[in-house]
Amino acid sequence: MDGMSIATITMIWHRMTNYELAVQIPGLGTFSFLRQKLDVGNNKFILIQRPVFLLSEKLAQIHGLKLAKIHTPGDIPIIQLNFIMLSLEGPFNREIVEGCVKETLLFFSRSIATKQNVEFTFKGIGVLVIRDNKVKMKFYKDFLQAMDGSGNLVKALSNVSLSFSQENLNYFDATSPVPPCFSKTETDCGPNLIHAAGPRTPSPLCQDHGRAGQEMCYLCMQRAQRNIPVYFSEERRRKELDDDRILAQYQTMKDQEALHRQQMKFLANREQNQKTAAFNLGVAEAIRNHKNEKSTEFYKSFVFVKRPPSPPPYIKQEEYSQELLKQMEEKKEKEAKLKQDKELMDRLEQVQLAEELAAQRAKYLKGKIEEMQCYKRALDTQIKLKPIQLPVCEPDSADLIFGKSDMTNEKLAEKKQRAQEFYKHQLHATAERKRTAILNQLVEQRREADMLQRAKREWIADRGAQFEKIFQMNLAMQDDWQKSAGMKRLREVEEKLFERAGDKLLLLDQCERYRRCFQCKRRTTNCGESHVWSESRYVPGSRLMV
Repeated sequence: MDGMSIATITMIWHRMTNYELAVQIPGLGTFSFLRQKLDVGNNKFILIQRPVFLLSEKLAQIHGLKLAKIHTPGDIPIIQLNFIMLSLEGPFNREIVEGCVKETLLFFSRSIATKQNVEFTFKGIGVLVIRDNKVKMKFYKDFLQAMDGSGNLVKALSNVSLSFSQENLNYFDATSPVPPCFSKTETDCGPNLIHAAGPRTPSPLCQDHGRAGQEMCYLCMQRAQRNIPVYFSEERRRKELDDDRILAQYQTMKDQEALHRQQMKFLANREQNQKTAAFNLGVAEAIRNHKNEKSTEFYKSFVFVKRPPSPPPYIKQEEYSQELLKQMEEKKEKEAKLKQDKELMDRLEQVQLAEELAAQRAKYLKGKIEEMQCYKRALDTQIKLKPIQLPVCEPDSADLIFGKSDMTNEKLAEKKQRAQEFYKHQLHATAERKRTAILNQLVEQRREADMLQRAKREWIADRGAQFEKIFQMNLAMQDDWQKSAGMKRLREVEEKLFERAGDKLLLLDQCERYRRCFQCKRRTTNCGESHVWSESRYVPGSRLMV
């Protein structure tokens, strides 16, 4: 805002208020709108668009402002403030526009920090009022009607519209970097800041940006007075005209080439169409001539003047009847032959079936006879090998009746030896089974012990990792707490310094202490001295350089 007039700042902010979409201003807030349905009865609704302003959360937290929370739908696109488009729409470059907006918002923030009642006016939109740390956005009635279009929004939201008085509002001092604001009915100035109450000491401007030459040192001012100004605006304008003329000639040449190519293409298409038409005409003429010419070939059939009489129909009928009778006889013979063949096949099948049944019967009888023979031989063998009959029962007999020749001394010794061997084998098998069971039990115990040891080691490792993680988390939390405490102390110190600084906090307020030349950036009391310190000095008559 160095060297910028109030009209320039007003023009920049006026172009900012011409956005027709939801826009976000960095450092201030977001202008958007809500869509609401107004019930008029009989299942009919009226769609109402309501404008809203969302103050920046960062600005509200820094200054402790109180505002109502408004939730906007996510389907409404919000775009960032484009400084390039603002610079293209106006006569100022991007740096000037961005600097103007940022310094205006900086002055707005400082006014809030000094606990003043502030009103920020947006042309054609409304007024942002901050009073007693409470934020309220009041929109103009004309803007509400333009947003809605149906005229029902003002009635539905009667507490939102704002009526302004016709009297002039307070002006700022002429030295303030923010332009004055007027009421909506008097003028259409851009967004401005108004201190509603309380006296304020105007902030001094930077002394390097005067208009009488005092911002330059003596040497630069003498050079400026002796220099002959050379302006390149005429040459630049002439060069731009030449560039425009060359561009127009090039465009004309391109248009002529395109027209020539189009004409050549049209002529080629016309020539091709003429050839096609001539070919079609020749083909049609040849077809017509072929149809009109007389053939020289003779006809292969003739129509006699006196045609011989046709034979009587009964002759043909007799032939037809003979043919039909012959066909009927052939059909009957064919059916009789098929019937005979079928009967013959049936008789053959019956004979074959009878033979198969007789063969099966003979086979069955043969097998039965063989079984009887085998059974007979078995019975004969049993009769031959029939055991000895029991002796006759004699009462009071002391002799052995059964097993007289069953056991002998050799058989008893053999049986005893076999029993001893069986007993030894059972003892060995039992001992082997016990030994195997004990070994399996020991192996199982060893495996369980190893598993317990491994589980214990894993549990100890998990507990160690868990305690290590908790320890690291505690260390990280302690570091975060220390950093947060340090940052909090720094913020408190900065807030105290900010409160103590007053009007001497901003960069523009400190420019008075460091006065520099606008051109060479030296002190204003400079009369030709160099600000470059010489590292060497030559002594005349000496070969040394000190």
